Amino acid sequence: MTNYTEMAEFVLLWSALSELQLSDAEDEIRWRWTANGQYNAKSAYAAQLHGSYCTFNAKAIWAAKTEGRDVPIEEWWNSSMARLPDSIKRRKAAILIYTTWNLWKEHNRRVFDGKSATPQRVLALIKEEMSLRATACDAVEPPIVS
Repeated sequence: MTNYTEMAEFVLLWSALSELQLSDAEDEIRWRWTANGQYNAKSAYAAQLHGSYCTFNAKAIWAAKTEGRDVPIEEWWNSSMARLPDSIKRRKAAILIYTTWNLWKEHNRRVFDGKSATPQRVLALIKEEMSLRATACDAVEPPIVS
């Protein structure tokens, strides 16, 4: 040991190991991802993906009530789309979806990156994504937002 830090780490290690009880019993390996402790491929995939994806139940959002009304969001969405002519249903849905998606991305930028865009910039991003989608899908008519 050459310095105080190494001595302190040694003392911490020594105190942790001093409480360790060893026995002559044979080691046992248990797979913690199954109830019986035995490895299988299904549990390996579950272990690999554990925590890597969101288990959020999106149905809860559709059951939520819209602000100022006692109407579930799914009912509001379906009724507002039902009243529209077929010619603009897809465009209104696209505007709502791209707006929601970009608001969510802006939220994440602020929370995780510590950056924020102006409302005008967020609107420009929405328009840009809609335009890119229209171009990618070879849309005949331009998006409703310009």
